[in-house]
Amino acid sequence: VATFIVQKILLDDLGLDYICTTAERFFAVGRVLGNMVAALAEAPSSRLLKHIIRCYLRLSDNLRFVSTIATSC
Repeated sequence: VATFIVQKILLDDLGLDYICTTAERFFAVGRVLGNMVAALAEAPSSRLLKHIIRCYLRLSDNLRFVSTIATSC
C-alpha cells in the first residue's frame, strides 16, 4: 500500500518536484525503493515490483535523478 501511495505522489508533477527538491528526500525515496527490491528476493510479489518499477520510471523523468544515477554507476 505504501509503495502505491509513493507512486501516486510521484505521478503528480508537484509531488515529483517535492521529492527531488532536496538530496535528502531524493535519496530517502531511493533508499526505501532499493530496500523494497532487496526484500522481494525473500518474498516475491509481481504486483509490488510493478509499483516499484513505476516509481523508478517516474523518477527518471527528473533530469537531476538521471544525472545522479549516471554518475553513481
